[in-house]
Amino acid sequence: MSKTPTNSEDQKKSNKGRKNLVILVLMFLLLITLFIVQCHLSDIKENALQKQNATQDSLAHLRSLEDSLQQLEKLRLADSLLADSLLADSIRRADSTRIADSLSALHTKDSQKQKVQTNAQDSAASKKDTIVVPSRPNDSIPPEASIVPPPGRYYEPIKLKVKCDEIKCATYFSVNDTTHAIEASQGVDYNKTGDVFFRAQDSAGNFSPWQMGHYDMASDNVCGKNAYPVPVHGKTICVDAYEYPNEADAITKDMVSHEQATRLCEQAGKRLCAIDEWQAACHGKDNLKYSYGNSYNQTKCNTNTKAAKRSGRKEQCRSWYGMYDMNGNMWEWTATLSKERNNLYLVAGGAWDTNNDSSCGESKFSFYPQNQYNFVGFRCCKNAQ
Repeated sequence: MSKTPTNSEDQKKSNKGRKNLVILVLMFLLLITLFIVQCHLSDIKENALQKQNATQDSLAHLRSLEDSLQQLEKLRLADSLLADSLLADSIRRADSTRIADSLSALHTKDSQKQKVQTNAQDSAASKKDTIVVPSRPNDSIPPEASIVPPPGRYYEPIKLKVKCDEIKCATYFSVNDTTHAIEASQGVDYNKTGDVFFRAQDSAGNFSPWQMGHYDMASDNVCGKNAYPVPVHGKTICVDAYEYPNEADAITKDMVSHEQATRLCEQAGKRLCAIDEWQAACHGKDNLKYSYGNSYNQTKCNTNTKAAKRSGRKEQCRSWYGMYDMNGNMWEWTATLSKERNNLYLVAGGAWDTNNDSSCGESKFSFYPQNQYNFVGFRCCKNAQ
């Protein structure tokens, strides 16, 4: 009976010892595990620190490189500024030297020129010469000369003047031939029928070729003031010299319908010109394409501008018989109906912007007679008594 309890206690002690041993083993394993984890965490932390240090080292290296580049750029800029300054100084010194040399050369040239001019004046003092001393020896282009009033028929004495397209010119004209040339820039009174020759000489000594114009000084004007006779199909027609109101330097009448133009001519004791009368006055005795010649010249008449001019302002835009502004300035109503459109009247001569489409034969039938246009005027005619 007494032996059984002893075995039971021993068994309990044995079980307790095994439990303690297991616990100890588990704790030991746990400690080992914690140690391993701790070591691993330390490794991770160390690696992170190493990476951080490496990154900081890279950033520091980049900053160092950036600072170096900035220093290099500053040095390069300073070198460039220094070079520019040296170059500017060199250029200024060179310019100063060149200007001084130029002034010296000019002074020498002026002195020589004064000597030459003095010698020329001394040698020419005893001569009466109309030749201009050349001032531009390299200019070989002759000037262009024109004569006003232009060739044609006149009923009163005129003052002839030769014009030049350059600023400094000497101009000449000669009657009947070229052997009696006289200076004509100031105007010369003229009242003879015949040929007149004219030319110009520029400041470089270049002469334009002799040109010829024929003047017919008549005394049989049967048409009265500012109107001149024109032969048309065996009749003599008096054609106004200017666009209505037929006064020199007057503002031409525009914004007038065909009916109004007809009425204004009738009030003046005249009538609207027919197309053949108008064209005969423009063509002149030599049947020219333009009132001034057979080739278009935009300087002669008002054909290349933006508005009409006062009557007769373009003094070279005159036909042989004495009519002004028949090429350009304003289209002009006529009394002739169009063959293409028998309810429309012809207009003739072109306007201020028609350029070479302003010949004596130019006509249109596209303007409505009841309308008023700011580029259409008219002139009047009548049969000679």
